[in-house]
Amino acid sequence: MRILVAIAAAAALAVAACTPADQNAAEQDANQAATETGQALEDAGQAVGDAASQTGEAIEGATNDAANSVANATDDNEATHP
Repeated sequence: MRILVAIAAAAALAVAACTPADQNAAEQDANQAATETGQALEDAGQAVGDAASQTGEAIEGATNDAANSVANATDDNEATHP
């Protein structure tokens, strides 16, 4: 992702190479784009982590339910069956 930001910054600087003020503006735009890209990646990473956690909890619950069903189905002790 950093390579894309670097390419965008280089392109912006090349296009805006007319005056130092234009160069500064282009550099600020590139820095802002890099900051926003970094924040978007951080947010996406957090969302993926949250989804993975929820998936893990769902799998754990399903596994426990399946294990309990098997335990109940194979339980030979009549005292444990109502």
